[in-house]
Amino acid sequence: MAIIGIDLGTTNSLAVCWRDGRLELIPCEDGEVLFPSVVGYVGGEGFLLGAAAKERLLTHPSDTVGSFKCFMGTAKEYRLGGRTYTPMELSAMVLERLKRNAQRLLQEEIEEAIVTVPAYFNDKQRSDTKKAAQVAGLKVERLINEPSAAALAYRMAMGEEDRTLIIFDFGGGTLDLSYVECFDNVIEIVAVAGDNHLGGDDIDRAIQSYFCRENALAEEALPLEALARIRHLAEQSKRALSAGGHADMELTVEGRTCRARLTEDILFELCMPLFEKMKQLFLHLLEDADSRVSQIDDLVMVGGSSRLGVVRRFLAELLGKEPVVLDQTDRVVALGAGIYAGIRRRGEEIRDMLLTDVCPFTLGIGVRNRSGQDKNVLSPMIERNSTLPASCRNRFVTTSDYQREILVKIYQGEEYYVDDNVYLGEVAIEVALKPAGQAWVDVQFTYDINGILHVSVENEMGERRQILLANQALTAEELERYTKEMEKIMLPPIEQPANREMLARFLAYFENSTGERRERIGAMIGYVTRGLCSGRKKAVRNAQENARAWLNMLEEAQETKEERLFDGRAFESWEEEDEDWGDGEESRDSEGEEQDDRVEDWNSRKENRGEGGEGDGDEE
Repeated sequence: MAIIGIDLGTTNSLAVCWRDGRLELIPCEDGEVLFPSVVGYVGGEGFLLGAAAKERLLTHPSDTVGSFKCFMGTAKEYRLGGRTYTPMELSAMVLERLKRNAQRLLQEEIEEAIVTVPAYFNDKQRSDTKKAAQVAGLKVERLINEPSAAALAYRMAMGEEDRTLIIFDFGGGTLDLSYVECFDNVIEIVAVAGDNHLGGDDIDRAIQSYFCRENALAEEALPLEALARIRHLAEQSKRALSAGGHADMELTVEGRTCRARLTEDILFELCMPLFEKMKQLFLHLLEDADSRVSQIDDLVMVGGSSRLGVVRRFLAELLGKEPVVLDQTDRVVALGAGIYAGIRRRGEEIRDMLLTDVCPFTLGIGVRNRSGQDKNVLSPMIERNSTLPASCRNRFVTTSDYQREILVKIYQGEEYYVDDNVYLGEVAIEVALKPAGQAWVDVQFTYDINGILHVSVENEMGERRQILLANQALTAEELERYTKEMEKIMLPPIEQPANREMLARFLAYFENSTGERRERIGAMIGYVTRGLCSGRKKAVRNAQENARAWLNMLEEAQETKEERLFDGRAFESWEEEDEDWGDGEESRDSEGEEQDDRVEDWNSRKENRGEGGEGDGDEE
């Protein structure tokens, strides 16, 4: 049984497997590895998919559909062959064909698929992606964000040096940005930003509108067939522009010959509204990551649309550095999914990598609006860009006298009013009959790396209600298993036994110190605590490493002090030499001052090496 990686793209899809110690792209029937995400219907024959369907976009646009991934998770429908289809159903057709191609190549059943999704897909979009896979007969336990897959491919291609990256994933219909920290065997996604309706298709539409303006064509009045041919010409001209300084456009429309010349400068101007959206996404990403452009080592370009010269020109001007372009930008995401499939199969040739992710949208519940408006507002529980797995517990009280129950409604999104966010589900529980504000429930959200949200609601009588929002149908056994796993994985770093013991040692040194020495130890405790509570793998690692170094230093200083206090004699002999205590007092004072200098000097050397210190702790 094989595990494959699938990049379910807006324009093209691609499947990859890990076989015999290497990645292998899975070809289609025509030998091409890129499978156009297009579905068409031919009367009397049935459905066409891939390249054959893409050709019919020009001649039969009313019976052919592409770019439906952009509307995943929505109520949009497409009519083909006398009935309507959702984007989920059309995606299932594409996935089924990719599965069939993989089975033909590998000559075995497909056990599991790793499917990529845009980082900014919400819960409904991810749910529909999993449903599409299930309809196609694929088991999908893990969806991974497209930029995360790209970061994995970058890491494998560029080596294991510690790097801070921004992944710029610009495809046909979506743009995803991810702030990524790579260190040791960890790829940590720190923050994500994106737009599910910004991609290469928008550039094609801008060129199409330019062509119509240049030739005084009423774009909105043109028949579908004419618009399809103009769009195809726009796409061809966009690609031709990458190979030369200009592209001459010519097409017969409604009986007359229309012409226009497209240059890099003209296209740059046409794309300015799109570039402004990109700039705002970069600002949003850097703010959420608490970072600056100067802290970025590489900007990694991913996706077919990132090959455009105007896009790279804009990014170089915006960020002041040339982007890193991996080979075959339209295949990088699929290669990353294939690498992850190899890791899942425990391929001996692949180093076991830890790929973390973040919550792309805030998760919260609806609460009464205190301003008196009828609209309820969002009370955030797990903020966007929280490192997964994440957990939060808050207490909520009744708002009416002698209220019988509390209804906890769960939402996903960033909007102030709950109705403007995505509704996920609800939990109802009875409460004690008390005046308003006196009866209460504790609500806990736990969100794991697979996008499974566990919500637990407990009242003051100890009664508990819970719901598991898993983007998939779960059996009772699976529900129980996931619930137990949630309870195990959500022990935060600061509560883990080894870290608690480490902090206890710091507290003991703090208790037995005074003056500046105590202040320095207090600063150490603050730095370590902040790191352990941050939720970020790199910050936790730095906190642990610095804590161990500082504790070793404090322990060495304590041993040195004891030796000087007791003139190098055994600790238990000091009672016998009671008359020498005065000399010991002088030694203790002298050594205390000397040790303070050593702490200050050690901190200074750490800062100079960029490994920690009080200033770095605040920034982290």
